[in-house]
Amino acid sequence: MEKQEEPQGTDEAVPATPEAGDYSIFTGSMRFYLTYLMGFVIILSTFTATIYFPLIPLLSREFSVSTQAINLTVTLYAACQGLTPPIFASLADSFGRRPVLIGLTALYACASLGLTINRDSYGVLLALRALQSIGGSATPAIAYGIAADVAVMSERGSMLGPMLATCNAISAIGPVIGGAVAESTGAYTWVFLSLCIIAVICLVLVGFTLPETSRAVVGDGSGRSPVLSRMWGTERLITKYGTSIPNDSDPMQRPVIPRDAWRPMMLLEPLRIIFYPDTAAVLWMIATSYCVYYTYQVAIPVIFADIYGYNNLEIGLAFLPGLAGLTIGGMIAGKLLDRNFAIVARKHNFPIDRKKAQEIGEFPLEGARYRHILPFVALEVALVAGYGWAVQHKAHAAVLLVMQFFICTFSTLLSHTSSALLVDMFPNKSSTSYAAGQLMRCGLSAASAAVLEPLGDAVGRGWYFTIFAIFTALGSVLCVYLTTTKGKTWRQNRQR
Repeated sequence: MEKQEEPQGTDEAVPATPEAGDYSIFTGSMRFYLTYLMGFVIILSTFTATIYFPLIPLLSREFSVSTQAINLTVTLYAACQGLTPPIFASLADSFGRRPVLIGLTALYACASLGLTINRDSYGVLLALRALQSIGGSATPAIAYGIAADVAVMSERGSMLGPMLATCNAISAIGPVIGGAVAESTGAYTWVFLSLCIIAVICLVLVGFTLPETSRAVVGDGSGRSPVLSRMWGTERLITKYGTSIPNDSDPMQRPVIPRDAWRPMMLLEPLRIIFYPDTAAVLWMIATSYCVYYTYQVAIPVIFADIYGYNNLEIGLAFLPGLAGLTIGGMIAGKLLDRNFAIVARKHNFPIDRKKAQEIGEFPLEGARYRHILPFVALEVALVAGYGWAVQHKAHAAVLLVMQFFICTFSTLLSHTSSALLVDMFPNKSSTSYAAGQLMRCGLSAASAAVLEPLGDAVGRGWYFTIFAIFTALGSVLCVYLTTTKGKTWRQNRQR
């Protein structure tokens, strides 16, 4: 037999291959990049809504319809936010994040361009806003899925917090832009054109720089990507700088990950998740806390226009405190998620491995995520009720702005904490589970937006927000109690 040649030495440093069993081959720098890339991409969901709210009075005049008719476009947008993510989340879990995300951003760009062109048809406005919602609404579910793909459970908050804070910080300028454009030009077309440009930027970034991360497609990241899931000409660049695979590893020779074939019945998986007892309580918590934020976004233009006589630009500025609270709430939620997990893990002698996947088994995951959450619920509820009476008695606008900041901070913290828990409960269906949360929260928000004006006119804004606060309090406290006392048992029974 011929003697095999010994490999020659080299002065060039080669990244170490990850140990067997490591959760992900993606490096810390790549996780950092994915955090902020996804934080930018998911503004297609949030920015679209915030930039639109100050335009409500202008759109009512331009299309010669009532404010309630324009609010119907908000309700339709929220309904699509709930109904469409389950479809695309199941596709993303099965076929990969990249092809689905590329298709959604392209659809969003086309819808935004159509809104720019449409000048007088209310029916077309309704249809294109629905398409905009379809294109943008599933992006947060896919972003949560990417975070679950590359970060272990104990460090997931360090991705989710900055990701959500980035999205919310950018979205915070949406009302200002919308209000300023409406006030200076008296037209809405430039707003929709700007959304089209943002969508095209997202499409280019996703196409050229987002690697496939779905664990059903590439496993820990080392599996071979299907053609549709490969980046546009930069696969080797990411292999060299973004993962722990050695530089000379050929992406085409990576292992193919076996996966279950996608079936149409998978579209119903989010509905199944809703009816599991352990997830039903978490989903209602997500829905009520997000509904608080959404209700205020719909109410602010009407309140500040009718009571305080604000113009379009001033209405846009009135959104800023709440959206600043949204940003800070996301940051706090990310920090608390990892901190609470670590504290409860030490208390139960549960070792934390920051590289490998861990079976949580008897670990009280629900208690870790909801540790010390009730004080935040109490603060949120008190502020919601107080806000209504401040409006009723025409308190100084500064009082309302300060209250909006804290209300949005606490509602965001509660919503993101519960969403993270939901994703943790379904590690193999992270996008689908988040989509179930979106289905619940957007359904409740759509109902809230629809009844806000008629019910507020009937009982007065003070009593409306008081009733809303009581509804939120009862639901939130019950959900936290059931989740922390029975959630682990229900989860274990479901997994069996």
